Amino acid sequence: MVDFNFLYASKFAYDIATTAYESHLINQRAVQSYATANAQAAINNQLNFNAHLALNEQQALNLKKYGIDRWELLKKKRREEAKNAVLAVQRGMINGLPNEVGGSFAASYNNVSRHASLAMARKDLNQLSLMNDFKRRHKNIDLTTINQNNIAFSKISQGADPIASTLAIAGSGLQIAIDKTTGTTATGAKLSTATW
Repeated sequence: MVDFNFLYASKFAYDIATTAYESHLINQRAVQSYATANAQAAINNQLNFNAHLALNEQQALNLKKYGIDRWELLKKKRREEAKNAVLAVQRGMINGLPNEVGGSFAASYNNVSRHASLAMARKDLNQLSLMNDFKRRHKNIDLTTINQNNIAFSKISQGADPIASTLAIAGSGLQIAIDKTTGTTATGAKLSTATW
């Protein structure tokens, strides 16, 4: 006669081994997903660093250009003032009323200064707008990196829950115990004989 107790014990041992193996696979996938997320975050952070370097280089070139343009405006202003001073002397307008159409030297000087000041103000306003644009671009790079890292870390899977594994083993043990009691104590059970 077949020892059914051994079969039920084997079934219970198989269920324990299966649950342990599945828990092990789940834990391996969790560790792998965590490692993958960390690797992706490292790549994202390096890309962030490189993007900031490139943007800083653009910003430095822009500041240099702004400094050169500002210097050129000041030189142009001095040239215009000098040119107007020479013209004023030629026309005899340096200290008195003009002898020709074109206004006094003081009016001409004020006109050049006013145009130069307006040009400098426009240049400063443009530079301020560009600096604000660079700040926004730096912030957008950071926000993009944060978003990409959040996406990477949202894909991390959890490991196996030990309580769930314990309950699965306990449930399997109870079911096998019920099946064993029912299967070994059934009365009138006959083995069917199949004829082929």
